[in-house]
Amino acid sequence: MVLDMLDSPRKIGMAAGTVAFMFLFPLYFAWMPLADEGLVNGGSSGQGEWIVSFSESESVLEESTVLEDGDTHMTEFTVGIEDLGDMEIGFIELIVQCNDNDDPGPGFSDSVDGVSDLMDVEGHASGDIQDQSADGTCMGGNGGFTMRWDVTTNYTGESFSITSSQKTISETWNDNGFGIGTWSATISAEINSAPIVGGIVDSDEDFDITWRMVTYEVVIEESMVEPTE
Repeated sequence: MVLDMLDSPRKIGMAAGTVAFMFLFPLYFAWMPLADEGLVNGGSSGQGEWIVSFSESESVLEESTVLEDGDTHMTEFTVGIEDLGDMEIGFIELIVQCNDNDDPGPGFSDSVDGVSDLMDVEGHASGDIQDQSADGTCMGGNGGFTMRWDVTTNYTGESFSITSSQKTISETWNDNGFGIGTWSATISAEINSAPIVGGIVDSDEDFDITWRMVTYEVVIEESMVEPTE
């Protein structure tokens, strides 16, 4: 039976091709994942000289409030997955500004303090995003305080060159899913009114509140500069 299958050059060639296919077919599928990983890592060595930059976008929420002495105000900023698209969160800032320009001078300046409540923000439970508190006076035309959270660790938005793999760069520069949720803070006012005959000079203060979120997309380009030894 076997001899009948090999009784002509054509049949012998077909049989040899079948055997070769049966041998090479499994090897092909075993090799493909390794080849794909090599391409993702930037070649067989996984290393290259790259210029890393960040394409940024900014989201801002602004509000104002007037507070008397001892008054508090809660402010919120909600970040949803749909707000980000393919972007990563670089950092989020809370800026509270005030300008006490109607008191007679030092000793009567208004002040403000704030404390955040981030229990509903992804990353808070793990300790990667932590609550903050801050305070400041309202004198000098630039009073108030700023809180900042680097959702992506050490994010500055500045470009840099690095010898690495594209895979490692992408894994390093991302927000790990942190920052989604409702960012909340409560600010409290201290109004120091100067007494005068017939009344007081100042009994309240205007506060401007700004939430600012900077998101980014990592841009990885091959460096044209030869790496130094």
